[in-house]
Amino acid sequence: MTRLADNFRRAGFTPEVTSFRDVDPSADLQGVPVLYTSSEDTGLEYKSWIEDLVLALETSGARTLPGYRFLRAHHNKVMMEALRTQLFPKEAAELHTRSFGTFEELATATALDGRWPKVIKASAGAGSLNVALVHNRADLLRAARQISRTRNPHETLREHGKRILRRGRHYANSLHRQKFIVQDLISGLTGDFKVLRFGDRYYTLWRQNRPGDFRASGSGIFDYHSTAGVDRAALLDYAEQVSETLGTPTASLDVGFDGRRFHLIEFQCLHFGTVTAERSTHYYTRSDGSWRQVADRCDIEAVFCDAIVQYLNRRPA
Repeated sequence: MTRLADNFRRAGFTPEVTSFRDVDPSADLQGVPVLYTSSEDTGLEYKSWIEDLVLALETSGARTLPGYRFLRAHHNKVMMEALRTQLFPKEAAELHTRSFGTFEELATATALDGRWPKVIKASAGAGSLNVALVHNRADLLRAARQISRTRNPHETLREHGKRILRRGRHYANSLHRQKFIVQDLISGLTGDFKVLRFGDRYYTLWRQNRPGDFRASGSGIFDYHSTAGVDRAALLDYAEQVSETLGTPTASLDVGFDGRRFHLIEFQCLHFGTVTAERSTHYYTRSDGSWRQVADRCDIEAVFCDAIVQYLNRRPA
């Protein structure tokens, strides 16, 4: 944090570093840029507290970077897909994504639009955790029951007891309340690209699918130079278009190419892994209308600071 603050001072800013516990939502922060981070703690209890504070700051007039909706979408695929529907409606329509709050809601859904196979994803999770490919409705229901299970043994015991003792008089509560999404599989992907955007710098990484699997996240088969035959300029054009639509100073994009067109698989705008940038020997930036490769060893604090400064200079309050 000290190195990051030093970079902002060198850029002409006077940063004030504080902990979440010392945030005062009543302070006069009208128009003041506020940078913050998120959390991926088990159960997301700490993240929930961060969300409370950031939303309070935003509603009081602070200029939160990024905006609260992107914090809400962090580690939350249901919210991320809701944002996709708003920001990228054409892509969203092609995926036929549906979200569910309980297993029972899915089980009683009369029909699911789109094609099979489909992918089911728990709302929280990274590295392909709690993601499954399903080929028919029976597969889907089996996977959904497992993914949505509310893992609280005391609650489960009490609920089953009520169902037995109050048979016919008890309105059953769901024991499968872990929210999840169901969407069409994007076919034809042999891997995907991780693209990190920091201001006008773009870093790329090719991730090959796991052997015999449809997932690339977590495969460990990485290449910082290859584009697997995909036109690099076209990939960067697409990443730039998505990043500008998001409108945030930094972004992490998972991009697939099916042989004909690009697909935005997932995105995050804060608290994402930076290995793609830190292990790269170069980055790409647009210069005179075309993409230029710049040899560089990433100083992540300096790169992050530059991205924020560029954003504030281009979009003054």
